[in-house]
Amino acid sequence: MSHERIIKLPHIFNCRELGGYRTNTGYSIKWHKFLRSAHLNDLTALELDYLYNYGVRVVIDLRSPSETTTFPDVLDSRFRYLKIPVFTTDWTASNSNSQDIRTNFSQNPQAGYLRMLQVYRRLIITSEAQAAYRKFLAILLANAGKAGILFHCSAGKDRTGFAAILILNLLGVSEATIQSDYLLTNAASQKRINQRLQDVRAHHMSACYQNSIYDLSTVKFDYYEQALSLINYEYGGMRTYLREVLQISQQQQQELQQHYLLKL
Repeated sequence: MSHERIIKLPHIFNCRELGGYRTNTGYSIKWHKFLRSAHLNDLTALELDYLYNYGVRVVIDLRSPSETTTFPDVLDSRFRYLKIPVFTTDWTASNSNSQDIRTNFSQNPQAGYLRMLQVYRRLIITSEAQAAYRKFLAILLANAGKAGILFHCSAGKDRTGFAAILILNLLGVSEATIQSDYLLTNAASQKRINQRLQDVRAHHMSACYQNSIYDLSTVKFDYYEQALSLINYEYGGMRTYLREVLQISQQQQQELQQHYLLKL
């Protein structure tokens, strides 16, 4: 298979490789080890075959219990499926009821944007999110050097995006590359973003509502900055956050780098 950053399958969106990103120390991440994506509830048998042949053996679902129940992943026995809910409630509003969104976001054009800033605060400071990411990283360590991992949430942009930020930091990728990968969601999700906006326009929703849907459906540098600023000011930086909050030792970080990096 060729090395493509964005994996294009008909029934999955925002599916991307972390392989090939270069580190600051002359290494690159191995291909076919980490895929990040949106939900997997519409996959066909051919798409499952593709992912299996690609090397995926472990699927980590970061969604809330209600999301996994309402929109269950379509997988078969070839894949090890692990649920690690970052939130018990879907604070990202990726699959929220339209009436709920209408009530909350029809009046204030910045309501969706402000909600997303709150989501990123919760990703960093809440005990449930911290516990989930500790478990997520423990699985990466246990799986080091073995099969490929696909991790996802509903849209593959916030809970999944922060998981990718953690992986890329642990592997020593530059800040500029990490930001670029985070923002790539907008290009990789363009079809879905357009569909959501077309749907609200077809229902003659207000401009405020449309703006909120756009802010909920995309990523912005402000969201990224919200997370990183909190890590810097509340916890003393990413290195300290990884060590003291997510409990990854220097030895464990070196172990991840040993298994997931290639010398250029």
